[in-house]
Parts: sequence; C-alpha cells; structure tokens
Amino acid sequence: MTSVSELYEFGLASSGKLKLRATARLAEGGPDATFEACVLLHEAARIERRAVEVLPSCPAAARLGASVEECFCLVEGRNPPGAGEVWGRILREKSEVDGGTAEALLARLTPRYEASRRSFAKLIGGCTTLRQLRTAGALVPTSAAERARALREVNVVLSKFPGIPGFWWAAYRLSEAGGDLEAAWSALSRAHRLEPDNRQFTAMGLLVAARALSAADADEHLGRARSSLDRAGAEVCLMYALAEIELARAASARPRWIRAREATSVGLVQARSEELRRELHATQLILDSLLAGQDPTFDALYLAGLGAVAASAPPKSNVIELLSWAAERRVQAMEPRAAA
Repeated sequence: MTSVSELYEFGLASSGKLKLRATARLAEGGPDATFEACVLLHEAARIERRAVEVLPSCPAAARLGASVEECFCLVEGRNPPGAGEVWGRILREKSEVDGGTAEALLARLTPRYEASRRSFAKLIGGCTTLRQLRTAGALVPTSAAERARALREVNVVLSKFPGIPGFWWAAYRLSEAGGDLEAAWSALSRAHRLEPDNRQFTAMGLLVAARALSAADADEHLGRARSSLDRAGAEVCLMYALAEIELARAASARPRWIRAREATSVGLVQARSEELRRELHATQLILDSLLAGQDPTFDALYLAGLGAVAASAPPKSNVIELLSWAAERRVQAMEPRAAA
C-alpha cells in the first residue's frame, strides 16, 4: 500500500516534470506553445496543492512552500488573477513561519508576482469597454458593435495572459453571442483545459460541442463525459441530456433520447437546487413524450414547476428550445470572476 508520504513525494515529482515540460514549451515561443505551457503549469499548480492536502499534518513552512510553488506556477502560467488568489493565502500562511524562512521562500516569487500583477493591471486599465461592462455587471452587451469591441479587448488580454480561464470564458460568450460557434467552441475548450474541474465549463462544453462540431466529433466528446456522469454534477448531466436531444434532430434519435433520459435520472440524484431539479424533471417529461412517439408540449414545463418560463414564451415557441435556453442562461449566470 502506498503511504501518505509516498503520495506526497510522488505529487512533487509529478509537478516538477510538468514544470520542465512547460519550460520547454515556453522556449519554443508562439501562441500555441505558450498556451500549452500554461495548461501544464496550471496542472502543476493543482498538484502542488493536492500534495500538501494529502498530509494529515503539515509543517507551516512546508505549507507555505507549497503555496509559493503553486503561485509561481500560476504567474508563469500567465494567470495573474489566479496567482492573486494564492497570494492572499501566502500572506496568511507566512505569519505562521519565522521571518527568515518566509523571506527565503518568497525571494524568487515576490518580484515575479508583482511584475505580473502590475502588467495585468495596466493592460486591464486600458480596456475601456470591459471596464464599462464590469461596472454595469454584464459580460455580453446587447449591441453588436459593443460585443465586437469587448471581444477585441478580451483577445488583447489573452494574447498577453493566455492562462486566465475567465477570459477564455468571456471569449466564448462573446463569440457565441456573435454567432461564431467555431470560435466559441475553441475558447470554451481552452477555458476547460486550464480548469478541467470547473463544472460550468464542462457542462456548457457539452452543449456547445453538439452545435459546433460534426456529429462524429460531438459524439466522441459526449462519450468521454458519459462514463463519469454519476459524479460529474447535475448541471453536467442536464447539459449532456440537452446535447443528446440537440444531436437527435439529425440522426439516431431514439438511442440518444434513451441516453439523455438516463442522464436526467443520474442528475436528479446529484441536484442540490430546486431550479435544477425542475429543469431535469422537465427534460425527463419531454423525453418521455419523445420516446412515446408524441410531440412534447408546454405541459412538461408546467408540470415540472417551470410555469413562469412557459408563461413568458413567445408565440409558436419550441418547448425544447425554450427549456434549453432557460437552462443555458442559468448555468451561464455565474460568470467567472476574472471575466467580469
């Protein structure tokens, strides 16, 4: 049996290998290699955190050292907001370590973090459209011209700091609103690669894949998610089901409806909010109608407790499209902080 200390040492070794690979990719230069390096460094940062968390008790200096390495990975991984989150933890943890030790641990990180933070703050300061959207509490403007300006500013930020998941999310939202599904899929995929445990990214990726990819590629993407639905979270199960329904319009409808129905059942077990339970139940009722050879009606929304959604539907609305729209808006509502 592997001991806790062996798991800790294995984690540190794994992180070290990822850092070496990232250094090599950064040396290549170019946007693609730089982004791949960012992905590696973000994984190294997560491993640094997990390595400490497996220890039943951890000396204060070791805990601080792990946070310093995690923060350094995020600085090098072009993610100043993420590094800033860890920097706050470092400030708390260093008070538990003697001054000399803390100073030695922070000697390499502090100037790099400050330089990165200043550069990011200066760049954001020049993004007038993004600042206005943040003040208004919105991410996607209603005006096409404003959306285009916001997307240009987001892309400028990503050209300098491609490791910020929230800005890739913003690029996805703005591209999708502008009707560019290919760019939306690319941006959302990058957000997810940087932060693979983010259920919001995972969930929306399933639905966007169904719209942006070929049926074969979408099937491959959904297939990877299918095996872990029982622990993926209710949002992921709901979006998986809606993605299968979307793909069923083209071909192989019944098998897709069956898989979607199974996903809603799995999702209901994991649902923690009433709104999410209602959306999953409504999806089940729609699928039951489809599997029975009947056209689903708005009764599915009323019976599931989504009467407000049904009552506000425009004339001649499609019940499946309306439910999908409502579910998307709810999942998208919690915008990642770095994108705001």
